[in-house]
Amino acid sequence: MCLKIEGAVVTHVGNVRSGNEDNYYLFGNYRYDTAIRQKRESKTVLAQQMAAAVYDGMGGEEAGEMASYLAVKECMPCALDEMDAQIRRQISAANMAVCREIKRRGTGRMGTTIAALYMDENTAISCNVGDSRCYTMHKGILRQISVDDSEARAMVEMGLLSPENARSSKSWHKLTQHLGVSPDEFIIEPHISAPMRMETGDIFLLCSDGLTDMVMDETIGEILSSTGSAMQQADTLVETALENGGRDNITVVVLHVKSSKGNQIPALLRKVPTPVWILLFFLIAAAVIIA
Repeated sequence: MCLKIEGAVVTHVGNVRSGNEDNYYLFGNYRYDTAIRQKRESKTVLAQQMAAAVYDGMGGEEAGEMASYLAVKECMPCALDEMDAQIRRQISAANMAVCREIKRRGTGRMGTTIAALYMDENTAISCNVGDSRCYTMHKGILRQISVDDSEARAMVEMGLLSPENARSSKSWHKLTQHLGVSPDEFIIEPHISAPMRMETGDIFLLCSDGLTDMVMDETIGEILSSTGSAMQQADTLVETALENGGRDNITVVVLHVKSSKGNQIPALLRKVPTPVWILLFFLIAAAVIIA
């Protein structure tokens, strides 16, 4: 079955910050003007070589905005059979772009997280570095598929901190890796998920910690379970984060997987190899001449 993706993104400066250091990638679109503090847009596409991502910049004094902007420019969709290699290449390229800017500015306080979802042939793969998150909702069950790169998570895994106390720990926002670190100091290892088969009705959520710090997973699940478009759900998620304090920039990307029965034939035609089209062209031309 051919699928289509209804995508929506909302980015908001929040109630406290003066600038928005977040950025996003939604099917080729991103926040070109980093001076714009709030933006929302939606787009529906076929689930073939598409990508979406959220970036949470850090550094202050416009450094965070620049870091997330440089990183988002390296994002692009890729074919399923080369997805793992291309994701790693994009992460490396984004990291080096931020590192070059750090060197140019002469400051080391600059970086960004990334949570991304790549789709092709009804299959999705997520990737993240840092604590921006990717969730999937399948048959009404919400599950985080990204891995938080934080000291708190590492302490929980070592048994030094309980999951209940992790959220209030000072280590909650201390990242163990992010983009903007020289390969001479540290080799970034992106978390790449196993391939996920997409089905009609599935929902994916990409978000910065401006959402997850203000809204618990249970509430996120309730919002994504409600009726409404991807944009309506994205708006509700951001509004809820703002109502709960909005202490950081908030960016959410909501992706609804839908059936696209009417587009199955065009989708199949795009998979026909070019040599076959050339042969058909000459056969049709010959038939016309003979006639």
